[in-house]
Amino acid sequence: MSITLTQNVHCPGIDYLVVIDFEATCDENNTNPQTVQVTKETAEIIEFAWVIVDTSTLDVVYQHTQYVKPEITPLTPFCINLTKITWENLEKAGTLQDAITALDDYIQKYIIASNKTFCFCTHGAWDLRIQLPREARDKHIELPPYLGHCRMFDLKQEYQRWQVHHPDVILKNNSLNEMCAAFELQAAGQPHSGIGDSLTMVNIIRYFCSFGHPDVFVNPIDTNADLNQFKKEESKVIHLAGLPYDVTQTELEAWFSGQGVRPTVLWMIRTPDHQKPSGSGFAIFATHEDAMACLEMNGRTLGDRAIEVSPSSERVTEAAGAILASFPITKNRLRPGDWVCPACQFHNFASRRTCFKCNAMNPNPSSVHGTPSNFTLGDWMCPNPPCNFHNYASRTQCLRCGTFKPQGMYGPPPSNMSFRPGDWICPNPNCAFQNFASRTVCMRCNTTNHIGYDAYGNLAQDQGGYAGGVSHGPSSPAPAPFRPGDWYCPSCNTHNFASRFQCIRCAINKPPQVAGSVAVTANMKPGDWLCGNEMCGYHNFAKRTHCAKCGMPNNSTVGGENGFQQ
Repeated sequence: MSITLTQNVHCPGIDYLVVIDFEATCDENNTNPQTVQVTKETAEIIEFAWVIVDTSTLDVVYQHTQYVKPEITPLTPFCINLTKITWENLEKAGTLQDAITALDDYIQKYIIASNKTFCFCTHGAWDLRIQLPREARDKHIELPPYLGHCRMFDLKQEYQRWQVHHPDVILKNNSLNEMCAAFELQAAGQPHSGIGDSLTMVNIIRYFCSFGHPDVFVNPIDTNADLNQFKKEESKVIHLAGLPYDVTQTELEAWFSGQGVRPTVLWMIRTPDHQKPSGSGFAIFATHEDAMACLEMNGRTLGDRAIEVSPSSERVTEAAGAILASFPITKNRLRPGDWVCPACQFHNFASRRTCFKCNAMNPNPSSVHGTPSNFTLGDWMCPNPPCNFHNYASRTQCLRCGTFKPQGMYGPPPSNMSFRPGDWICPNPNCAFQNFASRTVCMRCNTTNHIGYDAYGNLAQDQGGYAGGVSHGPSSPAPAPFRPGDWYCPSCNTHNFASRFQCIRCAINKPPQVAGSVAVTANMKPGDWLCGNEMCGYHNFAKRTHCAKCGMPNNSTVGGENGFQQ
């Protein structure tokens, strides 16, 4: 694939990229984990590869790779099969110190001595922010300052920035192979080769930079600046990444106690949909000294995960307040048929054929009982045991018994029609038709839009509804009063408090505000008005004299600022 670079907006103030990749000793045995000889905390780098890229042309000006002889871990059959590195390659290889010195000699002689600037680039945080600092600390190797606390681009994060401009491109995962397949790029060499992966990263960097986006490969991560600010503020907050998805507060407290400290507060970071775990969080300590001591735990394992421990601050936790939650006290126990994803270690219920977090296939699909042969991605089995009906992905309620779709997915089914504030889904489980807000009965089956159903057809109170005595899951709480400044999400119609800048359900940004504190929907036109009933706040068209949702008359004054009713 031919790539044409646009005007150079990438890597401002950076003359060279040092694209780096390591391979390390490893082992795996899912059938008998007790026989594993190498863990993520004892793994040793065995290939140290790097490529120098001129940022003005994105041409490779130098490349280097060298093997490193491991000191304490064996080269297992699993590792040989994965990396294709054999003991013949390592028997006469040098030490990790030799590999670091070779990199430092080049940077000092050809970059720093020429008054040029450089920045690292890796695929993920593991190479430079977890493995190298941890192994150097264990082997008493002093890293050059620019390696100990590096300035770097993370290819995975740059993809996320690029994807904002290309929302139609969604990868199953962030692996190099998946990126090459999606972008029609050629991988350089075999997978899990240090020099091959480095050159493949260069191809992907060129692809991202060819679009000229002003926020892609522009702002590198500066871990040294973060550390200096952490010390200056005497911060007591650290950030944790790479946590097991089912980690509990008790396990984290025990992990920290190994360092002789105990956090006063632990926060888990939730994803915007509040369903999938993020694997990250914050720990807050009583003193800055305790927080500093915990930075030495970077790269240590919790379970089978290597944890990245990095500086943070109270400002970050305050800004993230809306997506923070307490870690669970106890684990969710695996029930018969439940399975743990081999790719991301997420706990999945027995009915799932693909991982809820990363979409990896169930390695033992035969254990999924009761699912038909035509079961496709997104389909779901009714969680009501006497029913167990196969429902298509588009349904929000079971076609047979009316039980709601599991995992809290009560929003509107996928549709080519936009779901506007006030629109509602027919509560008849055999219909589920999307109706406009102005309709009082379903256009398809004439079922009444019962009082007590919300815009998605969920029971707001404990009523029998269309499905009679069928359980519909937990009933919705009474609606909160609609106060000045509150707003309805233009995408999913969720009522959000004035203090929120993103929808609590779907994370859509808050729509523009007009007339001071009046919340306005994205499609509000001159003359439209919001219902004055504090329990409603519905957006009504200008021609209406009474609220289409609650029937309250329009008692507001016409001709306010910007032409909207107030």
